[in-house]
Amino acid sequence: MPRPSNPNARIQLLAAAEAVFAARGLDEAKVEEIATRAGLAKGSFYLHFESKEDAFRQLVEMMLARMKAQIEAMAEDAISAKASLAEVLEGWVAADLELFEFIWQNRAVVSLMLDGGRCAAFRHLVDGFCDEAAVKTKRLLLRGIEAGIYRRDLDIDVTAAFIAGAYDRLARQIVREPRRPDLTKLLREVQSLVLRGLASPTTVRELEELSRTGAHAGNGRRAPARAAGRARDLDPKSIDPKLPGPKAPERKTRKRVPDERPRR
Repeated sequence: MPRPSNPNARIQLLAAAEAVFAARGLDEAKVEEIATRAGLAKGSFYLHFESKEDAFRQLVEMMLARMKAQIEAMAEDAISAKASLAEVLEGWVAADLELFEFIWQNRAVVSLMLDGGRCAAFRHLVDGFCDEAAVKTKRLLLRGIEAGIYRRDLDIDVTAAFIAGAYDRLARQIVREPRRPDLTKLLREVQSLVLRGLASPTTVRELEELSRTGAHAGNGRRAPARAAGRARDLDPKSIDPKLPGPKAPERKTRKRVPDERPRR
């Protein structure tokens, strides 16, 4: 009588493969070690995977799918001229924190993924993910420009590449840390550095005021509502050249009142 198949075998094998790949890399990993670590026979491995490369590919694809879903969930409509700068900044950090918490919790496989399993044949998986993330970054940048948060003279492609490089290096640093770093502090620092190069003049003024008052969504204080100021500062011609530019403010002149007092 045939033995019933183990419904958890694939999950056990993937967990074992993750541990073996993290310890040895893809090239040095052995199917026998993966099966033994999972408590299964070597033949069970080949019921679920064609090879160790197939198992690694599935691990990476699962990880990238989760990370892609988190990036896609970042709300573009939260960036608008109606939102206060503090709200936009807190939303930015919150979305980044969710992603980097996931990276930290799965740092062993993420480290492998960033290195392509120490095998060049799989780096295209990460490259494809980075390309998709860059598209999302460009959309977020355009929303920020339209809302008056970022400078209108930004080169979107160069800026997206700059941001991608910063987050890539941060992820690589985090997965190598022996202890969990203060992710919120790190992400706020990254945000500050990015804003120094991207911020519009109005946003710079708002940031200075936020710095003075310490007002942001995370500390319970009410941030000054300056979103309308960002909207007023936008030059319509920078969005559509056919639109008239902003009118110069009219100078009010005081009428000279004749002196009607009788002269002596």
